[in-house]
Amino acid sequence: MGYLAVVQIFKTNYITASYLVIFGVVMDGFDGTIARLTKTESSFGMQFDSLVDAVTFGLVSGIMIYQWGFQTLNFQFGQIIGFIFLSAGVIRLARYNVYHEAKAFPTNIFIGLPIPLAAMAVVSIVLMVEIPLKQKNHAILFAIYVLLIAFLMISNIRYRTLKRIKPKHNLLALFILAAIIAFSIKYPSFTIPILTLLYVTSPLFFFISGRFKKRKKKAIVEKDT
Repeated sequence: MGYLAVVQIFKTNYITASYLVIFGVVMDGFDGTIARLTKTESSFGMQFDSLVDAVTFGLVSGIMIYQWGFQTLNFQFGQIIGFIFLSAGVIRLARYNVYHEAKAFPTNIFIGLPIPLAAMAVVSIVLMVEIPLKQKNHAILFAIYVLLIAFLMISNIRYRTLKRIKPKHNLLALFILAAIIAFSIKYPSFTIPILTLLYVTSPLFFFISGRFKKRKKKAIVEKDT
C-alpha cells in the first residue's frame, strides 16, 4: 500500500493516496490479530511489521506533507516538517519494539500516538481540504498541526487499544462497529477525520473521566465517614 500511495502522490492523486494509507491502517490492524490467532507471532515478524509501518505510514505521510502542504509555497520548509514527522514515527516504532519485548506495559496500552493513527491524522486533513495548500498562513497552521502529531508519537501519553474488548459478547459494540463501517464507506471524508480526532484526543477524555471518578469516590467516602 505504501509504494502505491507514493506513486499516487507523485501523480498528484492525493485523495487516492490517502485512501491507500487508510486501507493500510486497516490491514495493519488485521496482521497482528491473525498472527495471534494462528500463534505465528515472532520477533522477525514484529521487526518486519515495523519496517512496513515506517514506509507505509512514516515515509508516505512525510512525502504527503511535503507534496500536498508545502511544494507550492516553501518546499525546503516542507522537507523539514515531513522529515520531522518521519523521524518521530521511526522513533515511536523503535520504542514500541523495545517496550513490547521487555513487556514493560500491558497489551492494551500504547505509549505515544501509534504511527498508523498519526498517518490517519495527516491524511484526514487532505481528505477534508482536498486541494493542496496555496496560502502561507494555511501552511503554517498545517506545520504546527504536523509537529503536534509528531510530538504525540514520541510523548509518554498513554493511548488505549481495543485488544481487551470482546464484541462477540456485546451486541451494542457490534452495532456501533457496523455503524462506523457504514458511515466510513458512505461518508469517508467526514467520518474518518472525526474518528481520528476522537482517538487522538481520547487520553484527555480518560484523564477527565478518571479525575471525576476519583472526586466522586472521595465524596462518597467522606459522606460515609
